[in-house]
Amino acid sequence: MEITSDIKVLGVIGNPIKHSLSPLIHNYIYEKYSIHALYLPIEAKLGYFEKVLDGLCFLENSVGFNITAPFKERAVNSMDWLSEEAQVIGAVNVVKRGDDKLIGYNTDWIGFVESLRVNGIENVRNPLVIGVGGAGKAVIYGLVKMGVENIYVTNRDKVKLGMVAGSYRGYVTPLDWEKINDIMERFDIVINCTKVGLDGVSDLPFDLSKLGKDVIVYDTIYNPPLTPFLKRAANLGFRVINGLDMLVLQAIYSVEIWFGFLPDFRDVKNFVLSRVGGSDVQV
Repeated sequence: MEITSDIKVLGVIGNPIKHSLSPLIHNYIYEKYSIHALYLPIEAKLGYFEKVLDGLCFLENSVGFNITAPFKERAVNSMDWLSEEAQVIGAVNVVKRGDDKLIGYNTDWIGFVESLRVNGIENVRNPLVIGVGGAGKAVIYGLVKMGVENIYVTNRDKVKLGMVAGSYRGYVTPLDWEKINDIMERFDIVINCTKVGLDGVSDLPFDLSKLGKDVIVYDTIYNPPLTPFLKRAANLGFRVINGLDMLVLQAIYSVEIWFGFLPDFRDVKNFVLSRVGGSDVQV
């Protein structure tokens, strides 16, 4: 691609950012659909995230950018306008640059919902959501939009857990982290929304052997493709799904916000798999 003065600049802001597949995904989409744009990884120092946002607001050739951990919740207060979903979830993962304004959206929730659909999962009744950070809040919102009326949620920080349960009163049942193993048989899908396992070593302290035989174990982490949590579940015979589908889907919905069209999901996913090696981790 020729870099000229009219090129549009986008990117993903996070810390760390080196594991992110978003630049690979977006730059492929821009090339395939002849969009004269470049998508960059942007690693912001933890204490200077807001300053990075201020700078991007006045970057004239910027269309927008994604936000990933640990900044999704912090980004809310820096937006000039928020979509309804971003307001309710309390986290932003997509920003569109207006006229010296930042407009915040959330596509994580629909990325999650659509990831269930493309994997043939439509009847969720008793999910367990682990973690109430930006990803966890988006997953909970997605489950509510699906019509799930009984969402079990756990989190190490009980104060944050209580706040989320209060926001979704009537839908969310908060559970003590330490007592999950006593009620594992209740759940039909277990969804890890924490960063545990991102290093490929850490694991969650839950006894998956107590789950029912047809339970699905889902991890929003996509790199590594198989976290210790998913490896343990797969070894026990459970169907496992990592976060790659959710990542690709939230990305193509980001493109819709910025450029007004939806790229083909299967095409983009197949490209990513061809570049990173391996195959789909669904078991």
